[in-house]
Amino acid sequence: MPIKQVAVVTKFHIRDLRQATRHIHRNTLKAVLSTLEKYGLDISLIDRVQFKKTIRADLVITVGGDGTVLAASHFVKQTPIFGINSAPMTSTGYLCVANPKNFERLLKRVLAGKQKPLSIPRLEVFINRKRIPFLGLNDLLFACRLQGETARYTLQIGHRREFQKSSGIWVATGAGSTAAILSAGGKPFSMTSAKLQYRVREPFQYKIRYRLVKGFLNAGQKMTILPDMSHGMIFIDGGKIHYHVPKHARVTVRGGLRPLKLFL
Repeated sequence: MPIKQVAVVTKFHIRDLRQATRHIHRNTLKAVLSTLEKYGLDISLIDRVQFKKTIRADLVITVGGDGTVLAASHFVKQTPIFGINSAPMTSTGYLCVANPKNFERLLKRVLAGKQKPLSIPRLEVFINRKRIPFLGLNDLLFACRLQGETARYTLQIGHRREFQKSSGIWVATGAGSTAAILSAGGKPFSMTSAKLQYRVREPFQYKIRYRLVKGFLNAGQKMTILPDMSHGMIFIDGGKIHYHVPKHARVTVRGGLRPLKLFL
């Protein structure tokens, strides 16, 4: 299908960046918009912090870093994402295919149909029987609202079930396997894999050794968390998307579903 409508997602308010970085980011955005106009594309500009509904376009272009790709991914269903790292000297661009120097060359390949996006599996979460509307591209953290408190819960995977105390549980896709879960001792794996990796953070194993502290879930396999505390929280792809989990609620996590189309 020819690409005619392009949604450009970026961060308008960038006061938290250094002056030099702000300058580079703004110049990159200006160049991107100018290039898209040159190719006669219909452009809509979206602030990444003010999403309200699903993005409708033939292509989503993000100008920023991985955080901008993640923000856009939560409001995209089938539309492919083309990420541009606007300031590669200071910004992480693991999920970005382009930078200020090569984005026009790569964009021409995409517009000509010579470059195809990868399908990156995402994870989905249910609290009781209600599905959270946002899919996780990188990871999910189950923990207490106050991170210094001990999380108490029962973890169930298949027929195995275990009560635990820890500082929480990381669950990551392949795309997120080089992020927080890696720092917690996890292992990187292919971002196109439909598996999920889980790892319990700082398990409190006094006089007992937990069995379910790390491992992988196959595509579609469910993990169930039954909180035994009042202030449980779920954080998806960082801290901006979060949900309170009541005591004795049922949290279900599974992956390998509704992949994101991402140019890499």
